[in-house]
Amino acid sequence: MRPPDLEYAADDRPPFPQIFLLGLQHTGIVATAFVFPILVARAAGIEAGAAAFFVSMSMLANGIATIFQAVKYPGFGSGFLIPRVAGPNYVSASILALQSGGLSLLCGMTAFSGVLQVLLSRVVRRLRVLFPVEVTGLVIMMLGVAVVPYALPNFFGMTGSATSPDLMVTAISIITLALTVGVTVWGRGQLRLFPVIVGMAAGYALCIATGLAGADPLGQIARSPLVALPDPRYFGLSFQPVLMIPFGIAALVTFVKSVGEFSICQRINDTEWKRPDMENIRSGLFADGIASCLGGVAGGMGQTGSSSNIGLSIATRSTSRSIGFITGGILIVLAFLPVLATIFLIMPGPVIGGTLVYVAGFIIVGGFQTITTRMLDSRKIFVIGISFIFGISVYLLPGAYAGVHPLFRPLFDSALSLTTVIAIVLNLVMRIGVRQRITVTIDPKSSISDQIFTLMDRQGEAWAARGEVIHRMAMALTEACELVAGQASTSGPVTVSVSFDEYNLDAEVSYTGTPVPLPEKRPGDEEILNDPSAMLLLGGFLIRAHADRASSSASGGQALLKIHMEH
Repeated sequence: MRPPDLEYAADDRPPFPQIFLLGLQHTGIVATAFVFPILVARAAGIEAGAAAFFVSMSMLANGIATIFQAVKYPGFGSGFLIPRVAGPNYVSASILALQSGGLSLLCGMTAFSGVLQVLLSRVVRRLRVLFPVEVTGLVIMMLGVAVVPYALPNFFGMTGSATSPDLMVTAISIITLALTVGVTVWGRGQLRLFPVIVGMAAGYALCIATGLAGADPLGQIARSPLVALPDPRYFGLSFQPVLMIPFGIAALVTFVKSVGEFSICQRINDTEWKRPDMENIRSGLFADGIASCLGGVAGGMGQTGSSSNIGLSIATRSTSRSIGFITGGILIVLAFLPVLATIFLIMPGPVIGGTLVYVAGFIIVGGFQTITTRMLDSRKIFVIGISFIFGISVYLLPGAYAGVHPLFRPLFDSALSLTTVIAIVLNLVMRIGVRQRITVTIDPKSSISDQIFTLMDRQGEAWAARGEVIHRMAMALTEACELVAGQASTSGPVTVSVSFDEYNLDAEVSYTGTPVPLPEKRPGDEEILNDPSAMLLLGGFLIRAHADRASSSASGGQALLKIHMEH
């Protein structure tokens, strides 16, 4: 159901002036990630022409991937506004590839990571056990946390060799952040849709006026060529099996990260969201993999979703996928128009810092909200707590993983990567013995409803199950037991067994007698009034209506009614 507080929901189409400015605003957030291909090119020491080609093709890959993700076609695209950026989790792997075999090897291995994502997308439904809500929520939260190490140094002017805050940089960062927050909270009308444009424009102006935008920023823009096509000399593909490990790790982290991003987009666009829609996630992951393949072939860096842009869409209450088409189009144009790309490439630190702090807050809180949609038992608490502690150690104790082999370095590059992998492993370990089962005998002489609801309320709390699912099962079991005890040809006890494993709530009602019919169509009022057996059909119809799936059978005089509900 469409949230009433959204200005533009996923399938809405804003008027062109608004949609263009919203797309431009998202492009500004994406531009903060241009630093990663620049960082990779500098660390690998490739020559200037190759570096320029690599950065431009990464922009092109960003645009293609963003458009692919905004597509809403069966089996392809999530249909959400999730701009793609050059992924920080690909930094170490990309540097290794460039140093080992140049751009052609980087392109080939990036394409390989895309193929791996495509293959994983085909089996994501079977991997659902890896992504319970607490793991998904933790990943979402860490999407925001992972932005902080890039945001705060820019916010305080502590980049490069600076070891103490720069007061001027900090002051401009505060002004940028304050204006962005102010427009979001107190802005009126259409102004509330563009807080980042307001904040960034003010930050740019102040940085230019105070000399913090670098030497002659306006001159840099004026001297940039208007149009530049990619140099065909830099195209190429090669492959090294040994690099499958680091690029495989980067692809896996991107895969799990994307599951979290799709989940939060589903949640903010649906007030009745209960669990991740795995079919939608499957389509989104497939589009992601195809885009990464194409990006690698074109010569760009590995792609991942931008949690910062998701935070921006939450803040502006505009999640229209149409904005994704505009954002992707602008990014593609930037890849061939250096004069425009320069405006974003010279983005001053205070603008980056203030903007990223703004969007990170929304993502972190979104993760908290997702985690708390479930009751937390000791298993879930340990999965969340231990994963978070060791993940955050990447930032608190950066030297702790200095001895890790370079092939496994992508796993320890960020708190997000390490937290994700640890959470997956711990979740699998904690699932040992997670399926719980209880069996009781119903006394037909006492209130069946009281017995069933007392049982389900008690077990629902013990199992940390969702209240509405427990209530539906209680309704279905009450109807079944009353029907069996009062309407069916029954002799002997009625036994109820209920089992739960986080994703499935199953119940079995066994008794001696005839099976309960489960018609798909409700009997008519006249049939109910004139035919005593129609009440049995009505009861069976109600059981089927409560359940996600139900079946009734008999063998050797023993009847069995099975009721299944997804959790």
